[in-house]
Amino acid sequence: MTSSIRTLSGIDELKRRVTEEFDSYYSSFDPCTGILLEKLNKLAENWENASSCEKKTAMHELFSRECPVHLFRESPFFFEISSGRGRYTWGGLQSPAGSYLHNTSADQWLNPYAAATERDRREGYLHGWNNPVGFDHHCPGYDRILEIGINGIIAQAEDALKDCTDEKKQEFYRCVIRSNRALLRLADRFREKAEELEALVQDDAERAHYRRIADAAAWVPANPPRTFYEGLCTVLFYRECVGSMEGIGFSTFGQLDRMLYPLYRADIDAGRTTPDEVLALFCQLLLYTEVRFDAARGYHETSTTIELGGCDRDGTVVNNELTELILDAVWNVRSIDTKINCRISRAHPVEFLEKIAVIQLSDLPTVMMHNDDVLIPARVRQGQDAADARMYVGGGCHEIVLQGTEVCTRADTWISLPRILLGTLERHADFPDYETLYEAYLADVRDYINRIVSLKNEGERQWSRFDPLPLYSSSLTGCLEKGMDLTEGGAKYNSTALSMTGCATAIDSLYALKRAVFEDGIVSYARFCEIVADGFDGEEELRRYITERLPKHGTGDADMDAFSAAVLHDLSTTGGQTNGRGGTYLPAFYPHDIYRPLGELIGATPDGRQAGIPLSRGVSPSEFVETDSPLNLIHSLKAIDFTEFADSFCAELTLPGMECDETGVGILTSIMKAFLDAEGSSLQFNLIDRNLLWEAREHPDLHRNLYVRVCGYSAAFVYLAANVQDEILHRAVR
Repeated sequence: MTSSIRTLSGIDELKRRVTEEFDSYYSSFDPCTGILLEKLNKLAENWENASSCEKKTAMHELFSRECPVHLFRESPFFFEISSGRGRYTWGGLQSPAGSYLHNTSADQWLNPYAAATERDRREGYLHGWNNPVGFDHHCPGYDRILEIGINGIIAQAEDALKDCTDEKKQEFYRCVIRSNRALLRLADRFREKAEELEALVQDDAERAHYRRIADAAAWVPANPPRTFYEGLCTVLFYRECVGSMEGIGFSTFGQLDRMLYPLYRADIDAGRTTPDEVLALFCQLLLYTEVRFDAARGYHETSTTIELGGCDRDGTVVNNELTELILDAVWNVRSIDTKINCRISRAHPVEFLEKIAVIQLSDLPTVMMHNDDVLIPARVRQGQDAADARMYVGGGCHEIVLQGTEVCTRADTWISLPRILLGTLERHADFPDYETLYEAYLADVRDYINRIVSLKNEGERQWSRFDPLPLYSSSLTGCLEKGMDLTEGGAKYNSTALSMTGCATAIDSLYALKRAVFEDGIVSYARFCEIVADGFDGEEELRRYITERLPKHGTGDADMDAFSAAVLHDLSTTGGQTNGRGGTYLPAFYPHDIYRPLGELIGATPDGRQAGIPLSRGVSPSEFVETDSPLNLIHSLKAIDFTEFADSFCAELTLPGMECDETGVGILTSIMKAFLDAEGSSLQFNLIDRNLLWEAREHPDLHRNLYVRVCGYSAAFVYLAANVQDEILHRAVR
């Protein structure tokens, strides 16, 4: 069923040409890491009296002069610099050059946090990237860049500097000005390169190609883009180059259909472009991610996301030709490495949901859905303005951040709720009743979270001292107004989210304790703790009683739904602490695929889960829990108030494979509608044929294009690690 898809004429030839050139370049790509580090070390010899902001600006100036720039014959964009980033990297945080300041100061503020939490990670309480701050999953202020250009940002900083008497703020403004001028110098080097190549080639079409790039680089990002093409160039240039120069991970292109639609509409009305030409540009954008990260021959995390749909700042629904064209490009390219997050709501037309269904049913599990009706009120509930909350985007997978106003460090720390419960049981010889046990558990959760908050804050308070981000800061609302770098709290919103993990595992475990020990009296508390610690060895009858006879989270049982809702409400109160930038810790359940390694580290749990088995995923039931229909989970969502959680709390449905026909589209669309009616937070599908997956495991060469949804990302099944394949193979198809 492809009638709703615009097929690009010549797509196979376009893919061949782009893929061949990109692959040839990246197969021998030299990021110039050693040369850049040598130059940075030389530069650092003169830093004795320099502030951290001045050091970072000097780095920007060096990168703008020294990083080699490259243009592609088959790509109309300018973005590629050798900045110390290897082929399979998505941001400057993975570049020893871009990350020079925080790497060279790690012993003073990063490594102490890693050391203090090492035992937690080893014992399965915590999974994280060993840093107290988030160097990835950020979104720059694309709207400001598109609206006023870099020259506009420089002008704002110059105006603020004129009226500023505070020496520290003066320094910040001077660094912002210098860093942004360095960025313009880099863009101008792309112009020079394009003109150089234009002069060397004889083919008229190729000359026109480089002339187009030269003209664009001469205008953007210095100025607001005049055309759709220039707008897309601006977003890609800023994401790639500023991320590299700052040593930060910009993991999203933002809400492209909203941001670029006025430029697209103006171009169409003036006859400057056609829908097919725009579709080709989107295909080339997606192919960059596909080829750089070698999707055809392996799996490498891309942390690259596009947000579609949703609404604008005024609440007007976004669902336009660009929304359609980007989804069309996904279908034409068969793109899997650029994650497509679609913001849906009850106000969106059913055709949008049907288009999403068509993509999913085309064996492209690259789309997930955010619910505007829940996530916007969730952010407002945390004190954020409604107009700002409407600008949220997926910040890398499906965790969210407010574009242009918020620095939310998250997707770097995951806390195991089931492991904390096991700790509660280990420390208490007995409880008089379930209520006392439950209060002790909640206290342990709060105490543990507060401990991690304290450790993170110790490091985060030093972020600006060691690794400021003046370029990124200057794109955000708040920093220029306050004269403060984002690392010290300059952004309008300064959030942190510690992601709780193992929702159903923890809830079902609590319920098993409540029923088996305190209500039904099947077993004493002390004996039950022994049985769990022994992994239910020799106690299969008790384990089956728990797994088969007791109701489970997410299965549509009314009493259990009420129990789950009460527990989740209490867990939502564990946030609210002040972070190191003066902002707030948000309550969050963002699982990514951390349910797997956290599950591998701990023993059996009271819900009957056995040792080493992954924890439950998102808000979904545990995999060994049987349900009659995927709608059981959807109906269970109704009891939960997801506006209490400020991040994406994902319902993950593993469904049997379906044909891309009217029936299949109808089924998925109906599930999406039911999800919206149930007021869930976010939703994603996995459509799998388990027999086909087993066959792919045995004969990978025959199934290299068999894609699966892993968690916040999708991948070709045959390239996943064996333990990841195992986990997917054993998911419950409901």
